[in-house]
Amino acid sequence: MTNILPSHPHISFERNWHLDENTLFMLGQCESIIRIISSAPLEPENRKKLLHVSMRKGAQATTAIEGNTLSEEEIIKIDEGGNLPPSKEYLQKEVQNVISALNKILSEVVIDGKDHLITPDLIKSFHTYIGKDLGEHFRAIPGQFRTAGHDVIVGSYKPPLGKDVVSLVVRLCDWLKEMFHYEDGKQNFIEQVLQAIVTHVYIAWIHPFDDGNGRTARLIEFYLLLRAGLPNIASHIPSNHYNDTREEYYRQLEQAGKEKNLSRFIAYAVLGFRDGLNEVLDVVQKDVLKTAWYNYIYEILDSKKAAGKTKAIVKRRRDIALNFPTESFLTIDHLLNNNAMFARKYAKLSPMTLKRDLLELEKLELIVRQGDTYKANIEILKQSMPLKKIKNSGV
Repeated sequence: MTNILPSHPHISFERNWHLDENTLFMLGQCESIIRIISSAPLEPENRKKLLHVSMRKGAQATTAIEGNTLSEEEIIKIDEGGNLPPSKEYLQKEVQNVISALNKILSEVVIDGKDHLITPDLIKSFHTYIGKDLGEHFRAIPGQFRTAGHDVIVGSYKPPLGKDVVSLVVRLCDWLKEMFHYEDGKQNFIEQVLQAIVTHVYIAWIHPFDDGNGRTARLIEFYLLLRAGLPNIASHIPSNHYNDTREEYYRQLEQAGKEKNLSRFIAYAVLGFRDGLNEVLDVVQKDVLKTAWYNYIYEILDSKKAAGKTKAIVKRRRDIALNFPTESFLTIDHLLNNNAMFARKYAKLSPMTLKRDLLELEKLELIVRQGDTYKANIEILKQSMPLKKIKNSGV
């Protein structure tokens, strides 16, 4: 295919990448992790909380990489309907726009089941989302491509001239359709991820808007990954990775342009994707394990193993079993002084009652003792946990 812009040979609209063995292996890991996360039996309220965290992290990351300095606490406040001081009003609006865009995309793809090919109008609509009501702080007209005379320089990179933008975006959308065949319904997981990454890079290279190109590119990548089946609770992963490795992100973009080859950028993006999915998997596993542990405590203390006790005694032992630490051993004195449940339950009871409760919980294997310290015996469930973190395997 003849390059339509000789001045920018890296914008070739060709399959200028090769997936090495490590990258292919990591993509296989990603697909496996996504299946585990998607099928994990999370309680609806916990899944909702994880989704809120994911969307906030995604909004913070995709705006922070463009210079937004709001903290995680400030973004939580915004997402919960609060307002920041007037001096941070435009920073707040930037974040609100991205959160709103992420939620809108999520609703369309996951809830309404709508999907679209990447078109110039879709790209412009994403740009409209992120530029809404930013006024003079947004150096572009939301939803309007650069035109003749609107030429920009980004660091040391000089994107195509404004007069070439429309034709390049049209060619990009046509090429994506030709290359990835989404409408045929035959895309495999690797092709879906590749399309998301490649589209992101091409939007960054073409730089079709006067401002907001990075945010638009990352929204499109989010959309394509969500369309591919990325769990909504993992929606922050790509933006988080690019923000956490900001210098490397820009270096990889620049290097890919110089080499006219996307292989290294794809490997870099997939590595961050895999590691981010593993982090979400850890959170999901802990939540599943916590729910299973609580259920197990109820089952054991309501079973014949704990028979012969009054309901009041069983309830007290169940309440303190639920409040034992799961990660580290602590003394009973520490728990009595720092855990409201322990303090309340034993405020009017004798030390002997406490000792009997501890011995009973040890006998039922709900707690374990190490010297004069105790912790929840959650390992009794971990021994048979079916979910295992996907290890790096040297990659």
